[in-house]
Amino acid sequence: MFCEKYDDLVAVLESRGYTVHHAATPQEAKKEALALLSQGASVGMGGSMTVASLGLYDALVAAGLTVYSHAVVPPAKDPDIFRKENTADWYLCSTNALTRDGKLVNTDGIGNRVAGMVAGPRNVCLIVGKNKLVKDLSAALDRVRNVAAPPNARRLNRNTPCAHTDQCADCASADRMCRVTSIIEYRPTYLNSLHLILVDAELGY
Repeated sequence: MFCEKYDDLVAVLESRGYTVHHAATPQEAKKEALALLSQGASVGMGGSMTVASLGLYDALVAAGLTVYSHAVVPPAKDPDIFRKENTADWYLCSTNALTRDGKLVNTDGIGNRVAGMVAGPRNVCLIVGKNKLVKDLSAALDRVRNVAAPPNARRLNRNTPCAHTDQCADCASADRMCRVTSIIEYRPTYLNSLHLILVDAELGY
């Protein structure tokens, strides 16, 4: 199960305008995402280890969709890749944290991912492992800074204090990744839909 009192969580999320899906396994989550995203012709992918772990880029391409991903085609090869991601039919990524009262909390360095969730494609799909669920906003911000950011900094070879200590120092490093933080409290008015696929597994950072 994704969490205790799962039905209560779903009721809260639906009251905030999200469409909630349940997946017992990562494989089910992948199938659910493919079914949703295939309703459009193009998908923009935000940086997400959750999405990468499911192999969704190759699966979406194999399904005939046009997929934009800066992890596959970096800005050095396509300077417009972020714009293409954020003007697709769908936006696909995960979230850094989901609170019990239904807030989605995310922190970016560039801001492309947080922008894609709220004012890019008109339809958004977030795949959320159960490790992303936290009690409240304070716990969400702590999770972003001290759970998600350190391993991500190491993965990207960033010379930040957290990469070495696993603790946020609220640094002023040139390599700082925590530059733009968003808190989605309700489905943004611009969006036609915001889908959450809640997975009974730990996924991503």
